[in-house]
Order: sequence, then structure tokens, then C-alpha cells
Amino acid sequence: MFGSARRTWVLGGGGARGAAQVGVLQALFEAGIEAPVDIVGTSVGALNGASIAAYPSLAGTMMLREVWLSRQAAAVFQAHPLGVIISGLRRDQLSVMPQQNVRRLIERAEALTGMTTFEQLRLPLAVVATDMNAGRPAVFRSGDLTTALLASTAIPGIFPSVRINEREHLDGGVVDNTPLNVAVEAGAKDILAVSLMGGAEYELIPNSIPELIARTLQLSLHHQMLSDYERLRQRARIVVLCPITAPTTTWVMKREHVESVIEATRASTAELLRQRGSRLFRHSGVHYLSLG
Repeated sequence: MFGSARRTWVLGGGGARGAAQVGVLQALFEAGIEAPVDIVGTSVGALNGASIAAYPSLAGTMMLREVWLSRQAAAVFQAHPLGVIISGLRRDQLSVMPQQNVRRLIERAEALTGMTTFEQLRLPLAVVATDMNAGRPAVFRSGDLTTALLASTAIPGIFPSVRINEREHLDGGVVDNTPLNVAVEAGAKDILAVSLMGGAEYELIPNSIPELIARTLQLSLHHQMLSDYERLRQRARIVVLCPITAPTTTWVMKREHVESVIEATRASTAELLRQRGSRLFRHSGVHYLSLG
């Protein structure tokens, strides 16, 4: 139905919104979309991408789904980062949660795949972090996978920075939340991206500082992606799938809620694929997925 293609998949960051990314990935494999030739991921997109690079199949996606339903995932995402940051600022700390929380989540995913280095993965994976010393993206493609994922997911103010090669690293979303540029610069000509910061019109006025910052951050990162897309679409065919989430959609990490986010996104993606078929991938475009 969709033909064969040599696509690079680009998986953007978005914290707990990563559950929606799992739904998109599940729908892609269920529809028979060919596995990518390589993956580029930032933050939670790097975490999801590592599992798919290990097992680029529906089975790999179902393993990833179990990771998202685990207690390790709940421990990392149960408190919304913005609320934690604000409370942390009052305590005059640079990070307020132990790195061990996210390490346990990464190790849970690696235990399922049995792979802890880039070289063991079945597909090439590029993990994007932020080099805080240089103020630019740092891209990891070899060596220890755990350390690279820790760096890419080190949300500022939440988790401590990660020191690699005498340089401090934080979440890749700081400088490149949907790393289309990394893929294009590496030579990709056909890109399928899942960007997580798309949002519908927000009718409710934010009534707290965390809600206000969440909406502002969502708008900023989404429009950064759109700007990159317009700049790069002449150099590669880029199809972007954007689950539509309100700023507070994924503040709850109860198992049934996470399952509902995954399932709603899976169903929306499946419907888009059913309606558009192979036409979806013939031209560059940004497609929004309603979660109902």
C-alpha cells in the first residue's frame, strides 16, 4: 500500500507526551509502513527511538509501550516538570530530582532490548543532546547508549547535567527539539518526523504559572519546528506528524490515562493513513492528529 522507501525517522522531544509518539509508531507498523533506515531522536524521542532502533518492528513498539506503562516511567513523569522547577527554584537548587529516576527508566528499556551500546542496535541511531559549554547540539552515534540517553533527557532544572568528554550536557530539546536539521545535514532525503509540541487553540486562560509556562513553551517549540520545516523542505521530503495535545494533557501518569493517550494517537494516525494512503508520503507536509 505504501511502497518501499528509505526514510529517516525523526522523533522529537516532549516529556510525557512521548506516550503519544508510541501511539503513532504503533499505527505506522500496523499499517505496514517500512521500517526506517535510521533514526534521529531528541530527549524522550531519543528514548523511544532507541527501542525502535533495537527492534524496528511492531514487536519493538509493543515492548516500548510496556516501558511507558511501567512504574519507572511513572516515577519520571508523574510530577509535571514545570511545577517541580518552580518549587525547586525556591529551594535554590539546580536540579530537584535524582538522575537515578531516569536512569532506571532507561535501564528498564535496555533490559527489554538487551542492548546497551549504539553498535548493538539494528538501525543507526543519532541521539541529540545540548552541549551547554558550546551552546549547540551534541549528536551521539556510538559508544555507551545509557550515557547518551541520560544526557539527551536531562531536563534543565529537573535532572542534573551529564558530563561527557569533559563537557556538560542537558536535554537536547533546549536547542533542537525536533531535530530535522540533524537528519538533513547527515544526508537524509526522505524524512518522517513525529513532533510532540503541536497544540490546538487553547480556549482556557492559564490560571497558574506552570500552565502559563507550559503553553508558552509549547508554542515556542512548535513554531521552531515549523520554521525548520520551511527552511529544510527544499533539501529533503519531510512529512511531519503532530499529535495535538493541550499543554496539560500528559500531566497525569496513571496507567489507564497513558494507555488512553497511546490508543487515541494510534487510532488518529491509523485514520490518517487510511484516508491518505501512499499519497501522504509523496510530498512534504505537516499533518495534525486529533486525540479526540
